[in-house]
Amino acid sequence: MTVGTFLAIVGAGALGARARAAVSRAVQARWPRSGAGTLVVNLLGATALGALFGAGVRVDGALLAIVGMGFLGAFTTFSTWMVEVAERWRAGARAWALLEACLTLLAGTALAVLAAHLTSG
Repeated sequence: MTVGTFLAIVGAGALGARARAAVSRAVQARWPRSGAGTLVVNLLGATALGALFGAGVRVDGALLAIVGMGFLGAFTTFSTWMVEVAERWRAGARAWALLEACLTLLAGTALAVLAAHLTSG
């Protein structure tokens, strides 16, 4: 990896984190008590990563690293998702915690596979 690629990954990560905050904030403003911001961000990220993976043969390796690791790595948020699910569970909202966990895993995987399939050409 070149220094330029490394710096581009870092810069894309900063942009991805800002985009995550903006999307999550916008979703949470619409549904303030739902935790939907993290769900939407992770599903969008899974879809985008699947599309990038599917198009990977036609995309330069450095660009894959910059967008996949940098931007999408910072855009999606596994740790926040885990904390939110654990907090719901601890607060007694176990059905919602299980639903969110299953929905994120199943829908995220399905969206990633579908996007990869659609972009694999």
